[in-house]
Amino acid sequence: MAAFKLLGGALCLDFANTVDWRKGEPRELLRRAHDLADWAEQAGAVTGPETQELREGAALDPGRAEALHRRAIKLREAVYRVFKAHADGASPREADLEHLNRELADAHSHMRLTREGPSYALRLQAAPEKIIWSVAYSAVQLLTGPELNRVKECGDPRCGWLFLDTSRNQSRRWCSMSDCGNRNKARTYYRRRRAV
Repeated sequence: MAAFKLLGGALCLDFANTVDWRKGEPRELLRRAHDLADWAEQAGAVTGPETQELREGAALDPGRAEALHRRAIKLREAVYRVFKAHADGASPREADLEHLNRELADAHSHMRLTREGPSYALRLQAAPEKIIWSVAYSAVQLLTGPELNRVKECGDPRCGWLFLDTSRNQSRRWCSMSDCGNRNKARTYYRRRRAV
């Protein structure tokens, strides 16, 4: 199973970040349905047994698995464009909001109220589409919640990953200090040394 970097701070942002180097030479991290299942398990969108069911279902019906994979990629790109527009201070495309609304409506039709101890919770039904429903629901929660203005795009000119800036003064510039941050600080350091 491939290890995915979950640096976004929200499920929907981690999903949007399943393309490396978006602004440089993009590299797709979800090349097939199994990659999607692996990401979903690692990100907590599905459980281990649900992941196993996804893999078994993909083996039995590769066409359905491929259709789910294509649908997930379309949602990912819509989610990315909506949050990127917000991070840039722009308005998202109406088509992307409509796409998100369609997936949200589907997600809502598969939610069930469950009793959990002394309280209640809304839970998505177990199904292969649960990955898509979870991402759509996460996106809507972030878009309508108090943390929306903390969504930023990594300052690395090639990266393009989105993240939730939870720093106290909201001054975080990089998706990860250990990756993009260190690389850019080293680049600046060497540039200054050459200039001297």
